[in-house]
Parts: sequence; structure tokens; C-alpha cells
Amino acid sequence: MDGVSREIIEIVELEPIVGEDFIVIEGFPDVGLVGTIATSYLAEKLEMVEVGYVESDELPPIVSVRNGKILDLIRIYRKGNLMAFISEIPIPLTLIKPLSQKIIEWAISKKARMIVSLTGMPEPARLNIDIPKVYVLGSTKRVLEEALKVEGVEKFTDGYIAGIKGMIVKESFRRNFDALLVLSQAHFNYPDPGSAAQVLIYLSKLFSITLDVSPLLESAEELKLRLRDLMRRTAQAMQDVQKSRELELPAVYL
Repeated sequence: MDGVSREIIEIVELEPIVGEDFIVIEGFPDVGLVGTIATSYLAEKLEMVEVGYVESDELPPIVSVRNGKILDLIRIYRKGNLMAFISEIPIPLTLIKPLSQKIIEWAISKKARMIVSLTGMPEPARLNIDIPKVYVLGSTKRVLEEALKVEGVEKFTDGYIAGIKGMIVKESFRRNFDALLVLSQAHFNYPDPGSAAQVLIYLSKLFSITLDVSPLLESAEELKLRLRDLMRRTAQAMQDVQKSRELELPAVYL
């Protein structure tokens, strides 16, 4: 698979990325777009700078345009030792395994401290929950112990993890590389800025980041409208992943 990942996917650095002890955060679209919303907000508020992108013939033949600027579909941003992968699209089924392996290979080559995946955990009663709970799952004992030091967070104990989040934590486990999955209770098929805010609050405590999430909560309704199309495409992509597994997932799944 390593050979395949190198053939169909390339991580391109706009300039050589120098440093070590990086915290690599990914927020690829999935449940409630929690990771997407959280990572995009983090990049904006910390004024992270674009430092690279993902190139692959397997990606859709489209580009993103913002304020007249052409952007790659999957981009990498950096501020200090924080790096973030942000995607404009749900990850195609054919790219999930090779992309997850490529990110881990790249993180290891950059002497990264860990990879952090941000996601939502489907909660049928989400409408009745004011403050979503945050859960964590670690690929190693050391990263899980560190993650659980934050007050109020709980360990994710049972369920399935599908898609690129699952592949990242599984491959990191096999390589004894630190990867942390951060989940927050969320709507399954609707953008959930409130859930994303709880993930960001957790990250700010874990990594001592100064971050105010009140603007995110204030713009929640606007975000829900703006992200409807991405949520629709992401929901379809998640269904494709489930079908490919040919299994019935439990009540808690990604």
C-alpha cells in the first residue's frame, strides 16, 4: 500500500517546511462537519499560513475560488508548531486508505509530535443537548493519557470508526505513532458549529491555545446555511464508506 500511496498521492510543500514537534490537525469532512468547521475556524483565528497542498489524479477535476484566488481542494496551513489539513470536499472512497497512509508518512518525516483528527459522534438526541460531550481515542497509551488530563473529557470505548479517521488511528496504532481522535456529540446530517466549538475548547486546553469560540457560535446559523451543500455531499460519501464495509454499524459510529 505504501507504493500505491506514493503513486497516486503527493503532499506538495510550497516551501520546505522546517521544524519538528509539529501537531498535525486534520478536519476532513464527516459527521456534522465538526472537523471541517473546527479546523477552518482555528486556521482563520490563528492566522495560519498556507504551506502546502495535496495533489492527486483521484481528486475531482475542480478548483475552489475565494476572493478571486484559486485554491487547491486539500490544503495545509501552519502557525508555529501547529499544522492543519483543510479539505473543500469529502474524501473519495478510493483515496481514504492511501491518503491516510501518506499523511502519517509525511508527519513522521517531519518529526511531528502527533496527528489529531477532529470529528463528530452521531447523537440522535443532539437537539436536547446544550453542551455536547467530548470523547477521545488514542493510538498509543502515552497520547491517550495526555489527552485525558483535560478535565471533562471522556474516553471513547465502544463503536466503529469508519473513513479516513479510522484509517489514520489504525495505521498510527500499527506504527506506534501518536494519533489522537477527538469526537464531540453532533448531528449526523447537519452542520454542527456548536459541536465544533466544544472540540476547539478542548484543543485550546490540551495545547494551551488562546482561542475565543464565541464568534463561531454567533455565526452558527449562517454556517449551517453556507455548508449545506458540503454536508449533503459528505453524507453521501459516508454512506458509500458504510456500503463498502458491508456491515451494520452500531448506534455510535463515524
